[in-house]
Amino acid sequence: MKLSFGKLDELLPGYLSGELSDEDRASMDQWRAASPENEVHFQNSLKAWESISLLNEMEQFNSFEALKKINTRILNPETTRWWIYIQRAAAILLLPLLIYSGYVSVRNTLLKKQQIEHVVMQTISSRQGMVTHFELADGTKVWLNSGSKLQFPTLFTEDLREVKLSGEAFFEVTKNEKQPFQVNVKDLNIEVLGTSFNVVSYDDEQMSEVVLVEGKVKLSAEKDQVKKVLGTMNPGQRVVYKEENQKVEVEEVTVDKYIAWRDGNLIFRDDKMEEVVKRLSRWFNAEIFINDPEIKSYIYKATFRNENLLQVLNLLKISAPIDFRITERKALKNGEFTKQKVYLMKKKV
Repeated sequence: MKLSFGKLDELLPGYLSGELSDEDRASMDQWRAASPENEVHFQNSLKAWESISLLNEMEQFNSFEALKKINTRILNPETTRWWIYIQRAAAILLLPLLIYSGYVSVRNTLLKKQQIEHVVMQTISSRQGMVTHFELADGTKVWLNSGSKLQFPTLFTEDLREVKLSGEAFFEVTKNEKQPFQVNVKDLNIEVLGTSFNVVSYDDEQMSEVVLVEGKVKLSAEKDQVKKVLGTMNPGQRVVYKEENQKVEVEEVTVDKYIAWRDGNLIFRDDKMEEVVKRLSRWFNAEIFINDPEIKSYIYKATFRNENLLQVLNLLKISAPIDFRITERKALKNGEFTKQKVYLMKKKV
């Protein structure tokens, strides 16, 4: 029985998949048995067809890589007929592959467009006296300190992953070189790729602070639509940015005390009492006043773990020549209460 190469290529898929009619299958079997040459031709066709399984890497839509893999499977590189079989088989798959690739491309474009249209800005606030921990859409981890808030999109669709902070936060940024991560605090911009760092920037202060734990940070300031590059930071550095003159102060620090608040701890290491009072005021949502200017220059060293405000004040009283007075909280008309007021003064001898 005679079968042309064209007829063979037409019948082979159905023959191998079991979908060929009994009549055509009998014709194929008769043709194979007619001569050794026909069987060799069939076996070569079979090898080419089996190699097409490699082309089924359609999820990656990389037909060139698939064909390269097939090429490495060739048992006899000098047999040109082998490559002809592969070309025939590849041609059979090429059109549906192109159609499917086009479909996926259009579908992904539409999905991306729908995602962009549904992106909304979200704000998370951390209640007074609490630390809030959560993850952003890209996997970046955020710790938000007491009385702080972070504004961010539900999905990062732009070239830059931007968030806006008011207060204090610690970030563990998921690395993405094609989409840098940027924290905006007032007119200061903090840009990173994959980095761990702490940021402090409260609305009622004219300065911002960045402490870098790992990675690299690029700082810039933008005022009146004019951008000014401030430089880069290395791990273990603390930068204080002053808004009034757009200047930065850099120092080498032990980062532990600046990030201990994530675990509910307050660490002071040779800090001035003025700085201690400021941090205690935010931590306990209280108003702490220093009545005697001399107290501001006191240097303090301590670690507080889970103590309440009264316990902390008593520890201050024991370790330094300080006394304190606490006023009663007053009820407001809206049902809320005023902040607790604390006054520090020198201890009477």
